[in-house]
Amino acid sequence: MKFINFEHAKKVAMTGLAMTSCGFLLWVSQGTSHADDTPTTVATTTQAQQTNTDGTTTQQQATANTANSQTATANTQMQVAASQSYNRNDKGNYANMDSISLNPDGSLNATGWHATNGAEGRPYHYIIALNQDNHEIARQNITDQEVTRNDVQQVHNVYGASQSGFNVHFDLSKVMGSTSSVTLISRYTSDPLGNTNFIDYRFAPVTIDRRNYANLDGATVTKNQLEVAGWNATNLSVNKPNHYIILLDQTIGKEITRQLVRDRQSRPDVAKAYPGVEGASQSGFDVFFNLNGVNFNHKLQLLSRYTSSKDGNSDYVDYYFTPITNGNYANQGNLDSFNLSSGHLNVVGWHANDISKFENQRYVIIYDNTANSQVASQKVDGVSRTDVAKAYPSITTAGQSGFNANFDLNGIKLVDGHSYAVVSRYSTSTNGNGGDGQYTDFWSSPVVYHNQQAYSIDQIKMTNQGLQLAGWMASSQSQGKGNAYVIILNGDKEVARQKLSLTRRPDVAKVYPLIYNSANSGFNTLVEFNPAEITGNMRIVLRFTDDPAGNGNNTADQWLPAYFSNQGKFDDIRINGSSVYVSGWHASDQSADKPYQFLIFLDANGHEVYRQRVLDINRANATAAATAPYILHSANSGYQLGLTLPASAQGKVFQVIHRFTDDVNGNGNFIDLRSEPLLQYNMTANAINRYILQNKVGHASIQTDYVIPEVTGKYSRTSDGRPDMVVVHETANPNDSIYGEINYEKQNYDNAFVHAFVDGNNIIEVSSTDREAWGAGYPANGRAVQFEQVEVYGAGNFVRELVNGAYYTAYKMKEYGIVPTLAWYNSQTGQYGGTLWSHHMVSEYMHVTDHTDPDGYWAKRASQYFGTTYTMSDFFELVKYEYRQL
Repeated sequence: MKFINFEHAKKVAMTGLAMTSCGFLLWVSQGTSHADDTPTTVATTTQAQQTNTDGTTTQQQATANTANSQTATANTQMQVAASQSYNRNDKGNYANMDSISLNPDGSLNATGWHATNGAEGRPYHYIIALNQDNHEIARQNITDQEVTRNDVQQVHNVYGASQSGFNVHFDLSKVMGSTSSVTLISRYTSDPLGNTNFIDYRFAPVTIDRRNYANLDGATVTKNQLEVAGWNATNLSVNKPNHYIILLDQTIGKEITRQLVRDRQSRPDVAKAYPGVEGASQSGFDVFFNLNGVNFNHKLQLLSRYTSSKDGNSDYVDYYFTPITNGNYANQGNLDSFNLSSGHLNVVGWHANDISKFENQRYVIIYDNTANSQVASQKVDGVSRTDVAKAYPSITTAGQSGFNANFDLNGIKLVDGHSYAVVSRYSTSTNGNGGDGQYTDFWSSPVVYHNQQAYSIDQIKMTNQGLQLAGWMASSQSQGKGNAYVIILNGDKEVARQKLSLTRRPDVAKVYPLIYNSANSGFNTLVEFNPAEITGNMRIVLRFTDDPAGNGNNTADQWLPAYFSNQGKFDDIRINGSSVYVSGWHASDQSADKPYQFLIFLDANGHEVYRQRVLDINRANATAAATAPYILHSANSGYQLGLTLPASAQGKVFQVIHRFTDDVNGNGNFIDLRSEPLLQYNMTANAINRYILQNKVGHASIQTDYVIPEVTGKYSRTSDGRPDMVVVHETANPNDSIYGEINYEKQNYDNAFVHAFVDGNNIIEVSSTDREAWGAGYPANGRAVQFEQVEVYGAGNFVRELVNGAYYTAYKMKEYGIVPTLAWYNSQTGQYGGTLWSHHMVSEYMHVTDHTDPDGYWAKRASQYFGTTYTMSDFFELVKYEYRQL
């Protein structure tokens, strides 16, 4: 089994509850240096701890009552040794413990020697063992088992020294649990039982190791069971044959369950480390707990118990292991991505929680929050996440907290508008989604799924063979629709179609991760057809369908905006008396069979006044190539023509037509492109306009700050709901700024408001010009874009304000397709017209108000700063000038 290593070093218990870690401990110790670990080869003189010279001593020991006791026989060896010459005057009592050891089976081995002239007349030799209370626990008659020690006789020439050695073995296993120290006595006695007329040598006490050693090698969940393994060795377990491992829940303060260790595990490593502990070699355990009632989010602790009772509830010694759970695990996580771009649902993220040491089965679940149901689940492996480990160093498992799961969308239907969560689950169960075991979840923030579709035409070019297209197409509805097509239409009629083999587009996947299979959305194809078939607007449809032929009722279509098949621009039209210069570009898909090009000049009534063939054609034009690559030969659609107008046409040109035709005279089958009206402006008649022209006075940019609520709708007095005129106002407030006027209108819009305000430095639009304003009464309100001029001071400010007003007027006229014409009124019929109005004109021609602005304000400032006048006719010239610049 694979275990969690809770402790790298051995844990040593001084008692059942107190623990310390200090490596290998000495299992036995003596009070003096006489108890050497290694035997001495030369005898050393050691003072006796207690010397009794006769049997009347107060230190006389009790009669031995152990199995090691026996009736002595006379020591003939000692007698033989004593027959040799020795120093009868030596009164010393000499001894040494050469070695002493306590074995794992509870036996005590001791070797040494004891020599004294006091042994004369005391032929019996005993080694007696006493416990910490000075009670005899064993004795052994070694009279006939003495060991020859010539080395001792050479140093201490006393009675029997050459036969003074001993090598004894005591079985202390039955008393080990109650014995904390052992003192050995060497006794020479005349009593065969060893109880009277003796002389003793008491060796230093030997300490018995009563500490409790243990280690929890591992705790893990296997097959939905908690497996724990380790070892517990102590001499205190003597006479306690029953070994239990008990699982405690410290959070609720109760025992959960316990297991009897029926098969003790062999642990030679423990025996080697603790040779003085009985049973250390069989101190291992490996037990399993059912998880019923186990909560890994609680503080769980294991204890090892040796007991003499079968139920384990009395006469026991316990070892408490460090808790295996802390009861306060951090549960951190994040969903990094929720991605459909590969054609699968790929979810990537991390979930860090040290409870995963026990809930070690990982699952990722897709959950529909809206429907309150699981969509799919998958068992996963951990993924390395060094970034998480760095961010959460206190979570030991954070380094493998990542997940990366792919779900086959064939069995999953994500519902438009539903909210989804990605659930990362740690569980003890290997079944299903882990829900039948103990589990801990991390729920991601909601991901709201919407059906999306997107496309891009990266390259488009009309060729003689058809339309060359490159780009990408992606749709959430393409799931189950494996056939991609591009379809070309002329208006509403299909011209051609081409099946596509979609290619990798990782850039699209990055931008549109929630669109199904967006990573495989690229195409580059030629749709073959005759460009001349495009006679109106070209339409392009990008289609996903389950029909291999590209038809069927189960389609996902994206319709691209119309591509105009006849397009161009008059870059320059200069008319100076009879001299005319025109340049520009004109491209049309229908131009292939129309080799002739003409310029036709019209008057204000739309009547032709002159035409001339253009010979300088097919010029390269970068603007045309970039603007209309979808039109045949647009890159070489440029032309230019200089000509002299006949007298009959001079001063009459209002509009120009560029024509492709198959007729050498400019008639026949043709395709036309019309210029905007050629507004003739006079910027020199008025001194202020002349100043503006000469000093190239520029305009401010239009700012939008829509402070007026949307209280109106589309224009109510026009056929298409769009404005068809502009009304110029002036505030008639000589002491307020543009911002003061805007703030006032913001507070009082329910009485009146306009679309914009201008001064010498600003053009600020305060309400959308797609909706009516309430500034001039009806019918003007239902037709007009309206702006206010703030009264300004200084010639520069006044000039810039006029330019800003004219620019705003021209810009809005361009935006809504309005041609500048000055307002007019027929007093005979009561009819009026024109597109540029002052508030005074509205009052005079429409008879709805009595305002006269901005006439008085303009007249006063023009006279004050320039010594001239300024009227709506002068402002009209400035508007036309600005209109031509756009």
